[in-house]
Amino acid sequence: MRLLLCISGLYAQTLLLDKLPLGPLDTLAIKSFHASVSKSELQGHLYFLASDELAGREAGTLYEKVAAAYLIAQHRRYGNEPFLPNGYIHAFPLHSSRHERKASREKKSASEPTPDTPIAWNVLACRRGSIFPSEYVIISAHYDHIGQTNAGEVYNGADDNSSGTAVLLEVARLISLLPPPKRTIVFFHTTAEEKGLLGAMRFVKDSLVPLDSIVAVLNADMLGRTDTLHPPDAPYLYAIGSEKATPRLKTLQEAVNNLCCGWLLDYRYDDPKDPQRLFYRSDHYAFAKHGVPVAFYFGGLHEDYHKTGDDVEKINFDRLARAVAFIASLAWTLANL
Repeated sequence: MRLLLCISGLYAQTLLLDKLPLGPLDTLAIKSFHASVSKSELQGHLYFLASDELAGREAGTLYEKVAAAYLIAQHRRYGNEPFLPNGYIHAFPLHSSRHERKASREKKSASEPTPDTPIAWNVLACRRGSIFPSEYVIISAHYDHIGQTNAGEVYNGADDNSSGTAVLLEVARLISLLPPPKRTIVFFHTTAEEKGLLGAMRFVKDSLVPLDSIVAVLNADMLGRTDTLHPPDAPYLYAIGSEKATPRLKTLQEAVNNLCCGWLLDYRYDDPKDPQRLFYRSDHYAFAKHGVPVAFYFGGLHEDYHKTGDDVEKINFDRLARAVAFIASLAWTLANL
């Protein structure tokens, strides 16, 4: 999760979600998600992504590319097709402030890479919709982290955000076991979130889909640990932003949760006076700032946030399995309204 990003300017638009009829929940599919979650799959993803060998998965580095190749291999294993016409990768340049200042002085576009500009990779797979393939439910999670210390100690980022990435992969696997949904479900592995939500912002800037074709964005970030604001074993989950664009997303979220998962959904960070400003600090905000319905699912801040102690051994896989069942069920519900 990004330390802090100060951006403002939500504005209203006609929402696709508000146009769709609400029907009964698909209880059979939801029960199948709950029964089929694999902790061994989640563990395998975590132990790979948060290993020392991936050196903290910093955006623009070779280690980011190794992680991206792993994500693509998993989606191929599930049978999820590339979302983009040219494949799974949405590449974009990472400009330092020096590059941007130089481009501005020379009156050149800052989107034109220089030879030494690192390139970052978003990864996008999908389950194509059978009836409305050009309407989208997006599930996002950033797979980058902050690399290594100057002394070479690795920020493994097991919770931030190997946890959300593993959840997204397992959601994708479960959805791939069912017949195609009505609408396209996009599995969006963002990068450069730690550098300012750059991957998600670039998705929007490059108009990969019209914003008014998005039903909702469900974002998973830091799901494997707990904070000190709840009892240690409390089955809580922060749900942030789900009614800012429309109350309908929160209504569906709660109905699905009551049927499948039993989370104690905590909405405290929707408070406009939240000093942490968490609504603005993960990839959903790239869409929310344009009025797209979003929900940000989050386990809370802890003592290893952006420290080298964020390791796999501290991850609660029961929480991750419950998050998979919940996010898969809600995404399936939204895609089949």
